[in-house]
Amino acid sequence: MPYREEYRRLLRRGGLAVWLMVGAPVIAFAIASPSRGTPPLPLTAWVASYLLFGAALLRATSRRLGLGGPRAALLLAAGQALAVFALVALPPCFGLEGALLVLVALEIGPLLSQRAALVWIASQSAGLLATVWLHWGWHWGVVLAFAYLPFQLIAASTARLLAAETAARERLAAANAELEATRELLAQSTRLAERARIARDLHDLLGHHLTALSLNLEIASHRTEGEARERVETAQSVTKLLLGDVRGLVGDLRHAGRLDLPAALRRLADGVPRPRVHVRVAPELSVEDPRCAEVLLRCAQEVVTNAVRHARAENLWLDVARGVEGIEIRAEDDGRGASEIPAGGGLTGLRERFEERGGVFSFQTAPGRGFRVTAVIPLSGASS
Repeated sequence: MPYREEYRRLLRRGGLAVWLMVGAPVIAFAIASPSRGTPPLPLTAWVASYLLFGAALLRATSRRLGLGGPRAALLLAAGQALAVFALVALPPCFGLEGALLVLVALEIGPLLSQRAALVWIASQSAGLLATVWLHWGWHWGVVLAFAYLPFQLIAASTARLLAAETAARERLAAANAELEATRELLAQSTRLAERARIARDLHDLLGHHLTALSLNLEIASHRTEGEARERVETAQSVTKLLLGDVRGLVGDLRHAGRLDLPAALRRLADGVPRPRVHVRVAPELSVEDPRCAEVLLRCAQEVVTNAVRHARAENLWLDVARGVEGIEIRAEDDGRGASEIPAGGGLTGLRERFEERGGVFSFQTAPGRGFRVTAVIPLSGASS
């Protein structure tokens, strides 16, 4: 799909409104004064050209145009410009048909560079001038061509700026989502590192001291008699219980050291406005190795970034599950796809990350079939 969803809807609704307003006076006059109106043949040709423009506009703003991409959209825009020339050349012309060229300028704005758009607008304005000159006189040609020229320039420039601003906003949102997901994972890693430090301190300091105290109390119990010995044995029992509690606490702290990968992935998905990211991951899935979790998160971030920048997708499905060989991540979007993917740093870096950890990384794409990624990282350091 060559246009963003919001722009596509705006262009479709506004374009149809303009199209109806241009044709309404001609059709109303033909119905109201059939005897004084245009002969049937030119009127039929005018209506056919008018309907052709409307059909091309509907097709250009259709969601199913994505298979042809910008090239198909430009061909439809050229067809609409030719239909406008036919409308102006035929006798039913009211002079309002040139407004339809402004719609064509709105369509080509996001698809062409500034220089190419200027050449396009100049060409269709020259075509309008020549057509009106041949059929209605040079003065009408100059008036109509130069009357609609500035509106076309403004429309194309506004559409191009709107597309650039929308793309920049989506890239910024994706980058912010990546930072939020990374921060979530970093916060978890920090908490786990602090738990591990506390566990080591408890084991090395308090555990050792309690062990030494227990040994000394054991010796003291053999050198005392009567009530004093009973007191020493009671203290030794309390010391052993306390040492057992400390060891249990250390064990709990160490076994709680797992990263909540689903939380980081959901934070990534929530921050991306388009495409809509559907995360499907088992809530109990956790990863003990921070480096393994980082590789999985980087894979998800790269897939989301590519979908935002290149795929023009509306939906992205991200599945993470534990398989036989390890933790498997699958991603698929409904974007335009591509016949080939040039070697880039993002995908190459991901493949290297997975291979370093003993995993595999692959992707498939085709025009009109979206982009799919499959990656597996071994179970070492992962648990569910």
